[in-house]
Amino acid sequence: MGGIIMGGVSAYLDTGGFSEYLYHQVGDVISANGVSGKVLAKEGDDRSHEGLPTYSNTSEVYFKLKEYTNIVEQARIYKDRQAVLDFDWGHDHHEFKEGVVHVHEWYKNKNGKWVRSSKARHLNNEEMKKYGDLLKKANPNIKFR
Repeated sequence: MGGIIMGGVSAYLDTGGFSEYLYHQVGDVISANGVSGKVLAKEGDDRSHEGLPTYSNTSEVYFKLKEYTNIVEQARIYKDRQAVLDFDWGHDHHEFKEGVVHVHEWYKNKNGKWVRSSKARHLNNEEMKKYGDLLKKANPNIKFR
């Protein structure tokens, strides 16, 4: 538990790690079905509405806390340290009510910058099998449909 673990986009090092570290782990690692994730907070325990980093250091999953609480409201999935999926449930999003998990995909735009899709969808069967128990462990009150 604890320890400073990563920096922002501009601090990302292709060779590994970051040139500056802005987030730290809160609490214990959350694990289920062979997948583990860490709950993050901005350095200095700033619990204001901050997003998760675009790049990870060592974890496949990072979790975000709801503003000024200890309730997990988002999970970000990484592949090769790059964000690839966001699982959100801490807010309404079109047809998704708060508390219902919806997925946003990350992609490279025409300028080569990684961006998050504004379009949301339900988890597919593969995502449900791999991440469903992990998400429920992070926040037992979420719903998938």
